[in-house]
Amino acid sequence: MKKDKYFRARGGIARMLDIHCAACEAFVLKYQKDGRGQLLRCYLNRIIAPPKLERLQHDQAIKEPGDLDNLECPNCKAVIGTPFRYIDDRLAFRLRKGAYTKRNA
Repeated sequence: MKKDKYFRARGGIARMLDIHCAACEAFVLKYQKDGRGQLLRCYLNRIIAPPKLERLQHDQAIKEPGDLDNLECPNCKAVIGTPFRYIDDRLAFRLRKGAYTKRNA
């Protein structure tokens, strides 16, 4: 678990989630969800797996949402989320309702 200022700001509550495609049930990513509430976005610095997506947080070439591709299912290529910059200046994927399912990891 990553324990940083964002984790503490949300009450120190976190859980790991496996995100799957709603269309074909393929695994998309493992994510650390901080705080209570719905999963509306996936911050790059909270993606744990797969390595291809986890490396995005360390890529110095990615500075703007336009530098990222849409978050797609690796199997059926359905769009799960679109890149954007959240108000706290972190890059994230805005998730599309109904495009994914989540399970506790």
